[in-house]
Amino acid sequence: MGRTAPAPDPSTAEVSAKDLLGEYISACYRRPPNKTIGHLGKEIRTLLDEGFEPEPIRAALERLRAKSLHPSVLASLVNDVVNAGPRAAGASGGGPWARTTTPAYVPYQNPDAPAPSSFGIGGRR
Repeated sequence: MGRTAPAPDPSTAEVSAKDLLGEYISACYRRPPNKTIGHLGKEIRTLLDEGFEPEPIRAALERLRAKSLHPSVLASLVNDVVNAGPRAAGASGGGPWARTTTPAYVPYQNPDAPAPSSFGIGGRR
């Protein structure tokens, strides 16, 4: 009664698909085609409706713009942003089963060791 409402906090302000799309367009060198903009707007709106925060969508939009990708991959890029974990040092990307317990044969480090056969022990080529 007679008091003024506190000013809205900009960090908690709701961000719309239109806002994110406008940021994307302003970062582009030239305006993308209308069909691309429309498709991208629908993808952004879908992600916001699913409950994704604006920050991962912004990061995914930056990747999309930098790599000039199709709007349909936006959801995959957002997934990559939110689920990317730290990679183990020296990991090949093949998972734990890709690691070997024996060192790889490197002829210049051990020239006296016999080369491993690709057909098993004593196999012929």
